[in-house]
Formats: sequence, structure tokens, C-alpha cells
Amino acid sequence: MHRTLPALVLAALLGCGGSSGSGDTSDPVAACKNLFTTLCNKLFECNPNQSAQAYGNSAGCVTALSGNCSAAGTACPSGTRYNASNASACISAYGSESCTDVANEVTPSSCSHICQ
Repeated sequence: MHRTLPALVLAALLGCGGSSGSGDTSDPVAACKNLFTTLCNKLFECNPNQSAQAYGNSAGCVTALSGNCSAAGTACPSGTRYNASNASACISAYGSESCTDVANEVTPSSCSHICQ
């Protein structure tokens, strides 16, 4: 498990680079938390032993990785606005990713337009 994963996922959520997405995406903070819930569920699905060693359980994973899910941590860059529909598509794509892509920290292409 790579230590850079939270930063990469947060960047994906914000469109700075990047369950099955059915959660709340009404604002960037809610979407961020939903994204990490989806990602942690996927990590435990794909690699349960290593994920359990790193985080204990899925809830522990969400707590560990979602520390920047705040208004400041999820703010879109100046001149752009958050798009909830695109955030939902990004989260769904993470939920559908292959375990190989998750292990290789592949950011779904749909995650590049969260902030427009």
C-alpha cells in the first residue's frame, strides 16, 4: 500500500490531475468522504490482509485517509466550481476499478473534471 494514495485521491477528487458512488456528493466535503469510503471498501475487497494490517477495518481506513475532507482541503482552485455530477461519476469509477488499477493507483479519467 502506497503512502501517497490519500494525496492522489484528493487531487483526483478536486480534478487537479483525479459502496459505488451512490453516497452524498452535494458538496465537496461530502463527496470527499464518500470517495474515501468507496476507496477503502475497494482496498479491503482487493487486498484484505494488507488493508487490515494498515487500517484495522474499513472505518479505520476512512478515518485515516479522509483527514483533508474539509472545506479548505476540498476547495476548488480559483476560477473553477465544484461539479457534483462529475464527482459522482468519479466515485462510481473508483468503485468499479479493477484491483490491479487500485494497486497501481490509477486515477479514473472521469475524476479529472470535478472542478471546472
